Amino acid sequence: MKLITAVLLVAALFTNSSFAQVETGVNPDNKIMQNPKPSLYFPLLYDTGLSMHSGAENLTTVHKGLASLEDYYIGTKWFSENTLWSKAGGILARFAKYIYIDLPVDYFSIVLAHEYFGHGARYREFDIDNIHYTYDFPPPYGAGGGEATNTKSVDISTEELIAIWQGGVEVHPLINRNLAIRWMRSGQMTYREASQYWHSFQIMFEYIQGTNENLADGKKDNDPRAYARLVNALSGFGDVSNLQMSVKDLKQKMMWSLANPFIAYSLYSILKTYLWDGSVTTDVPTIHIGDFNYLPSLRTGLTPFGLEYHFENYLMFEDVVAFVDLSFGDQSFHKGWGGIGIHLQNIYSHQNLSFDLNVNILKQPGLRFGFSDPIIHGDGMGGSLSVRGYYDFKNNGIPLSAVCELGYKSVGFVEGYTLDSQPIIKVGLAVQN
Repeated sequence: MKLITAVLLVAALFTNSSFAQVETGVNPDNKIMQNPKPSLYFPLLYDTGLSMHSGAENLTTVHKGLASLEDYYIGTKWFSENTLWSKAGGILARFAKYIYIDLPVDYFSIVLAHEYFGHGARYREFDIDNIHYTYDFPPPYGAGGGEATNTKSVDISTEELIAIWQGGVEVHPLINRNLAIRWMRSGQMTYREASQYWHSFQIMFEYIQGTNENLADGKKDNDPRAYARLVNALSGFGDVSNLQMSVKDLKQKMMWSLANPFIAYSLYSILKTYLWDGSVTTDVPTIHIGDFNYLPSLRTGLTPFGLEYHFENYLMFEDVVAFVDLSFGDQSFHKGWGGIGIHLQNIYSHQNLSFDLNVNILKQPGLRFGFSDPIIHGDGMGGSLSVRGYYDFKNNGIPLSAVCELGYKSVGFVEGYTLDSQPIIKVGLAVQN
C-alpha cells in the first residue's frame, strides 16, 4: 500500500510538471509523428532487503518528481533579461535558487543513497540489525555528511566486511548509470538530473581523493582507508608499511573515472543551460555510427578482490538502448578476472507490453562467507540474468505501468547485488513519460 501511495504521489508530481509535456507522437498541429520518442519509465520498486539497484532507481524517480514540481511552480526565469543588468539579475536569482533550494535536495539524495542504500543494503544483506544512521543538514545549511554504523560484533568474513565498507561508494555509479541510460533514450537531460549526476560523481571522487594516505597514523577509518587496509590484509599484506595497493594508488587509479563525457555534459547543463540561459533541458551530443548513437565512458570501481576498471558503452538504436560494460580486474592481488555486463532496454515491445534484459557474466576469485567457519564459494565463472517487464495502463489519466523483474544471480560480486546467490525479484509501479 505504501508503494502504491508513493507511486501515485510521484505520478501527480510528473503530471503537474512542465517536463511532463514531452513528445507523445502528436505534434502541435495534431498530426501523427512518424518516429515518436520512446517512452521513459520512472519506477518505484520493491525487493526484499531494499537493494542498491532498487534504491538507486527509486531515488532518481523521486528526485525527478520533486525537481519537476519545483520547476513547474517556481520556474527558472522571472523577468525579461534583455539588458546586461537584467541578465546579471537573472543569473544571480537562479544561482540563489540553486544554492538554497536545488542543491540541498540534489546533494542529500546522494548522501541518503550512500548511507541507506549503499552501506545499509550490505548490512541488510548480512542480516545485521541495529544500524544507526545519522545525516547532517545538506549544504548550504550544514556539512552534508552522513554515517551508517553498527556497534555489535558480527560473524562475517573479510570479504563481507569489505563489501560493507565499499557499499557506500558502490551505489554512486548505479545512480549515474540510470541517469545516463535515461539521457541516451530521450536525447536530453534536465539541469536537475545533471546536478544529481554531478554530485553523485563529485561526492564519491572527492571522498577518495581527500582521504589521508597514511594508514599508520591511527586515525579513524573512513571508507577508502578501510577498503585499502582490508583488501591488502586479505591477500597477506597486513603491514601498512608494505602494501600491495596503497591509498595513494587507489587515488591515482580512480582518476580513470574522469574520462566520462557525462561529467562535462552535466556541468554544461548546470552552468550554461540553467544558470546562463534559464532553461531546463539540454540536448545530449552523441557519436553517430551509422544508425547508432554512441557514447563511451571509463570508470574505476571497488570490489572485494581489488579495483576493477570499467569500459562503459552507451548505445541507442531506433527505440532500443544498450549499455555494455566491459570490466577488467586490477592485477595487484589476483590475475585474470573481470566480466561483461549487458543491459538492453525496450528490447521487445508489443502494444501495452515492453521488456528489458539484464545479463552479467563474470570470472572472479572465490568469496568466503562467515568468519568462525568460513565457506568459500564462487571461484571461477558466474553471473546473473534477469528480465524486466512493463505493462502500461493506458485507460486512465495518469500514465502508470506495472513493473516486474525476475531472474537469478550466482555467487560472486556484481555491483548492486548480494554477494551470495539469490533469485532476482522486483515488483512495483512506474510513471510513464
